[in-house]
Amino acid sequence: MNNKCLHFRIRSKKYNKYFYCIKNKKEITYQNCKNCKYTEYKEVKPIKQKTYKLKKAEDNRYSVFTDNFDRCIECGKTKQDLHEIFRGRNRLNSIKWGLVIPLCRGCHNDPEIERKWRLKGYNKFVELHGKEKFIEVFKYVKGVNL
Repeated sequence: MNNKCLHFRIRSKKYNKYFYCIKNKKEITYQNCKNCKYTEYKEVKPIKQKTYKLKKAEDNRYSVFTDNFDRCIECGKTKQDLHEIFRGRNRLNSIKWGLVIPLCRGCHNDPEIERKWRLKGYNKFVELHGKEKFIEVFKYVKGVNL
């Protein structure tokens, strides 16, 4: 059910659910709400656009692991996603420091592969820039949140 009328509510009486119109102040059927003269719809919010900074960073992605962004780095299938090894608040840091890998959808949804690449990403970053720089950039130490 997907009724977006401002006056439409679902209520319950003795654990039995029923539809209620707060404008007419009476119990209704779902079909009655569709044909009601008081039907008002909620305003749809526009989809938030990517910021210029994020778009620029995503367009200039590179990887310290591979030069081929056409194939999954795990299984060799055609890639469907570019995966930032450290996600969340560190997503832009992963993009900035080249910790991005191409993955197919199956590998992208596998938590074991994600954990494996997080550890590889940590080791590669420490090899290139040092442990102190990793702690400074990503705000955590090996063993914690890896």
